[in-house]
Amino acid sequence: MKHKLIDTSTAAYPTGLPTQKKIFRQPVGAFAGRVLLVYARTPSRLAVTWADAPYTSWNAPADFVTDADDSPFSAVMDGGGNLHLFYTQSGSGALLCTKLTYVNGGWAPQVPVTVYDSGTSANKYPSAIRDSYNRLWVVWTRDDGGTITLRAKYSMDDGATFGLGAGDVGSDMSGSVSSAFGFLIARPTHVHCLYSVSGTALRHRSIHVDAGIWSAAEVLYTGTGVASDFGGAVAPDGRLGVLFAADSRLYLKEYDGAIWGALQTVVAQAVSGPSLRYLDLAPYALFLQPVGTDQKRLCESHRSGSSFTTPVALLSQQTVLATVLGFDADAPAAFADLTTAAASEMGADVSHPTSGGVLQSIGDAVYLGSDDRFSLIRILLSQIGVNGVVAWSYWNGHEWAAFVPASGSYHFDSPNRGVRLFSDGNSAPADWQKTGVNGANRYWVRALCTIAFTTAPIGSQITAAPKLTSLVLVAA
Repeated sequence: MKHKLIDTSTAAYPTGLPTQKKIFRQPVGAFAGRVLLVYARTPSRLAVTWADAPYTSWNAPADFVTDADDSPFSAVMDGGGNLHLFYTQSGSGALLCTKLTYVNGGWAPQVPVTVYDSGTSANKYPSAIRDSYNRLWVVWTRDDGGTITLRAKYSMDDGATFGLGAGDVGSDMSGSVSSAFGFLIARPTHVHCLYSVSGTALRHRSIHVDAGIWSAAEVLYTGTGVASDFGGAVAPDGRLGVLFAADSRLYLKEYDGAIWGALQTVVAQAVSGPSLRYLDLAPYALFLQPVGTDQKRLCESHRSGSSFTTPVALLSQQTVLATVLGFDADAPAAFADLTTAAASEMGADVSHPTSGGVLQSIGDAVYLGSDDRFSLIRILLSQIGVNGVVAWSYWNGHEWAAFVPASGSYHFDSPNRGVRLFSDGNSAPADWQKTGVNGANRYWVRALCTIAFTTAPIGSQITAAPKLTSLVLVAA
């Protein structure tokens, strides 16, 4: 599995929150299977780009919203490939909805509709779905001078109006709280709202598609750290599952249409960006697991029997390195295995035992090895290098081929640096080959000292794990 750089963003929430949909698959027509991504390119511009299989070449981004607040957004696609995009308008704080009509393989924006605007409140963090009657539903957080409530409305006319109009505040889902994040999910007979309140509880309410009253709130969990890191999915047998992070753990609860089951621990560790999918009847959890400062890896765990499996990293290019070797030609033992030390940020222990540094003299080197081609590394130093220069190279099958990292030269001279070796996984050199170094057959990147350090750098961690902030999956 390779990753592709689509664009760069200056927005605070380029892909919104875990509770919101951002990427979709075109369901019908000549371009069925085309994947559409909605994201914030800048603090005020929401853009759309798309790609066809094998998804390595993406269309030039088109800005369909230019007046957005620098806050999360949501979107929902219908059976014809049309998209409704919900966002907060900059300045007014109004919640708006723009329809992107699918036409001949592309999407054309329509005039935005105001979902709600009081003139005094900020309306943020929308989450939108369609129910079995194809009605548009949206839930959002309303902040009116510090009075925060979660609100819900729906549209029966494909987004032309919501509720009784722009001044209709909708249903109060939460009452006054200090914070609220909501998530909507549809089953054939019900619309479900899962929401966190005040950072201390996860609640649930539902409404029958033929009724007009939301059920009373059910408390699914109370604790700490209950915020926006949650999501849900519906199993093939109709069960509703909700996956959520709280109290430095990842939990799952399931609803069979009558009662909620027991709390299940997925991971006994703090994680972020969880997303839930069912394969057959088994729940699969995907999430971002921290491996060090500014480093996370995409992991998966699924239920097998009565418990969840040990998390497995899904992207072999973006995790801890398989082998890290220090090399000092003047040492009694030239190679030193630093793999275990490099995997953990605990201790100033990534150094060759002879030189006392990651590298120091001309000819010293550090070899970074993986079982897959990788495109970035994260280097944490407890002591930065002074005055030294290193040259970067990879093995091309015949020799060490020099290159300058895509993010610019780096000489182990800053304490926390993400070094982008190549633009993305697809940009890794095609001639990069595995070779044996000190008995380990890997894809290697070598950092070679060409000008000696007056102060040798000492590492606390070196991995291939990036600074991930959110996880985006194709909407089911």
